[in-house]
Amino acid sequence: MCLRMAVALDTSKKLRNYIESNNITCVLNNAKWNNLFEVLKEIESVLDFQRKDLDEDAGLHWDSDIYHIFGGYQYIEWLNIRAMTAERQGALMPDKVTNHIDLLLVALKQTSVPYSIYADGVRVWGYLREGNSVNWQNT
Repeated sequence: MCLRMAVALDTSKKLRNYIESNNITCVLNNAKWNNLFEVLKEIESVLDFQRKDLDEDAGLHWDSDIYHIFGGYQYIEWLNIRAMTAERQGALMPDKVTNHIDLLLVALKQTSVPYSIYADGVRVWGYLREGNSVNWQNT
């Protein structure tokens, strides 16, 4: 067995143990994540993302580059997606903000990925922790 495969197996075992010991339930598999990102790439110009992995507690930031959050699906606890753009109007005027949530919802319907709606957009769940109550939207 090569070293890289041994490390991957060890990491996979640690992840599985973490999930089991914390009563975490898997919501999405790699195929669903792949499908989601393929669809989102078509509208990425109006999206930004906030990703939380299983082992993160804080320090979450928004990122408009889909390739920064793409991959490592087995670690994604949830992914917030906003569909808003801001257009600068001038130094003395506030930016013009356009909400593209309808475009995002149409894209999500193509994926059959479950999600929940929150104030600024949607949240796609990779895992659910015990005690989380989610208001799922139909896709």
